[in-house]
Amino acid sequence: MLSTPTVVSLDYCSDQYVLELADRMQIRGISQQAQEPFSYHRNRATGLPIIKPIAEAILATDPEIVVHSWAGNQYLTSILARVGIKIINISNCCDYQTIFSNFIKVAEALDQPVSSIIRDQKSLIFTLKSQPKLNMSALYITPSGTTGGIGTEIDAMIKLAGLKNMAVDLGYFGWRTISLEQIITNPPDIYIVSFFNDVQEVSHSYWSSAGNPYISRLIGKIRTVSIPSRFLSCNGMFSVKAAEYLRASLMQ
Repeated sequence: MLSTPTVVSLDYCSDQYVLELADRMQIRGISQQAQEPFSYHRNRATGLPIIKPIAEAILATDPEIVVHSWAGNQYLTSILARVGIKIINISNCCDYQTIFSNFIKVAEALDQPVSSIIRDQKSLIFTLKSQPKLNMSALYITPSGTTGGIGTEIDAMIKLAGLKNMAVDLGYFGWRTISLEQIITNPPDIYIVSFFNDVQEVSHSYWSSAGNPYISRLIGKIRTVSIPSRFLSCNGMFSVKAAEYLRASLMQ
């Protein structure tokens, strides 16, 4: 019986794919952030070797595959490829098809099945889209006072949960700093927040809208859903789960 290939992941986004798909015996190393609160599969990371994304540390584990997202520059990956290590790059994404493609790409490299994972994701998407729309506007706020507009995984999550994204109504494209004036004059029905409990690990500006005392009081008066950061890290990899969590929270 042929053994499955061994693997190292270089950052917590690539960690999630490896921890989702690989057998533990395949994993030679994961990133230093694999057990942080914003790591979806942090419990699976317990007990696995932690390595730094440098050539010496990676080569010492003798992996057949290296999976990376934002960590690992071209110089590093070229060195690894030169000694015969297969490099798998996680595509930056916020749409479901790219996420599915990433799953397939990593699964094929690891010689692991993936069809059930994608099938479950598609089934959940269908279920959420089949539910009645909620006639409410929602605004997502990060600790640094930014929000996700058109073309972001946040927009996809909010819409999949059956809500209207206030950032889109404001004409925001991509990630934008929230206008304090617009929030005061036209507040949303619901605030969505995340990463506030992980403040040491994320950018936090007390000069931002989110750090403004008035906004803090406003969030206290308007219904607010706090989504665990593990659902929203890694470019929407778990945005379907985030939408399910958001919808369930609103139905309580």
